[in-house]
Amino acid sequence: MPRPKECISCMYPASCANCLLPEYHPGFQARVSITANSKENLTMSCADHKDYHDEELDPCCLFDTYVGADKSISKKELLEDPLRFLYKLFSSGSVKGETLINISIGASLFENFVAIDFFKDIIVLESSDCCMKALESWLRNEPGAVEQSHVVEFVCSLKGQSTECKKQEEKTRRAIKRVVKWDITNENPLGEVVLPQADCIVTTYYLELVSKDHDMYINLLKKLLSLVKIGGHLVMVALINISYYMVGQHKFAALKYNEDFIQKALMEAGCSILSSDTHKSKFESPLCDYESIAHFVCRKDRAV
Repeated sequence: MPRPKECISCMYPASCANCLLPEYHPGFQARVSITANSKENLTMSCADHKDYHDEELDPCCLFDTYVGADKSISKKELLEDPLRFLYKLFSSGSVKGETLINISIGASLFENFVAIDFFKDIIVLESSDCCMKALESWLRNEPGAVEQSHVVEFVCSLKGQSTECKKQEEKTRRAIKRVVKWDITNENPLGEVVLPQADCIVTTYYLELVSKDHDMYINLLKKLLSLVKIGGHLVMVALINISYYMVGQHKFAALKYNEDFIQKALMEAGCSILSSDTHKSKFESPLCDYESIAHFVCRKDRAV
């Protein structure tokens, strides 16, 4: 049976029941051209902006929507390009150590599939309860856990070891020692949990999706950096000038900022920026509105 055409608005197969705009499926309308104006109108169909920590956030849907195996442009931008960046960075030996802390969004663990070849122990932080459950489900290899085999396959292709995918997956499960709640509603997000000082922290698309304003962003950044040794590294992949993103039928708020803001925030948090680069987005969709993706490699020079 031929694969159904993808919905032009959400990229799900035409039979998908979760589409934000089912009237735009090929079965309803032969062809629709989404212009800049119509895109803005479509994204305004949901009046209320949800929060990342709301129970309506489905981590598996979030993963499948943007970096699922059947995606093309969004998967390249949001998944494959950052994986290339991380692999090149860690392979260079300029960022290394024993312990890595990772904090990102949803059910994705893609940074860790690269990091396990360069760090002995990995600790994952997560501030959403539903996302914590999804991560733990994958770690226990439970039925119904988010399918990430295509991510592992891509990482193995970067290493030239395309036949080692299962080993890489199991190695990742063994390397992730803990999934820890990072409760951003508390002054001390870790509560009573005490973690070892990390050699590196990797954060991907996190701060811009959980911060309500610029002050909160800077405050959370400082708290994350408190977990890193002086001389250790912060590696950040950030969405520039994003204001919303869609998960299923729900619209979620994001914090809009430019590169100048990030650079100032990093310096205020006690970091020096060792390298950075920005890539203009080619992914145009009513699903989200980020303008570019930036990569930052920073060194923690002082505690603040």
